[in-house]
Amino acid sequence: MNQSPFGSHAVQPLGQHITVDIFEASNLVDEKHIEDMMVDCANAAKATILKTHLHPFETNGGVSGMIILAESHISIHTWPEYNFAAMDIFMCGDANPELCLSVIEQCFKPKKMVINTLTRGGNVNRLGQFEPLLNPQLNTTLKTA
Repeated sequence: MNQSPFGSHAVQPLGQHITVDIFEASNLVDEKHIEDMMVDCANAAKATILKTHLHPFETNGGVSGMIILAESHISIHTWPEYNFAAMDIFMCGDANPELCLSVIEQCFKPKKMVINTLTRGGNVNRLGQFEPLLNPQLNTTLKTA
């Protein structure tokens, strides 16, 4: 059996990255409503807001926005002409990005959400062990699957 260059210990990932595709959604043009939802997401996840910026588009009423967090970011782009929005939630530390999902669902009342979760800062080997990409000396505190 080949030995991993990182050893056999699991490590805590650097962050969790969630992408959310939101289909057949409502409330996709109200900039203030979307900003409030993003702030509610950050608060639900116990993240620290550093800066918020949203931009409405006159051509289709869509909104693009980002909240910069001490723990990383939350971003959105809406396409009201397709009743669709795409969100990107990346958080590290003690923040829990999964707690954003119910806030998003409450805001947009979609018929379907497609959620993808990535563990950032490494990967999981075929034995189910997390292997960091850059630093094999990270502390062992969490196994990922």
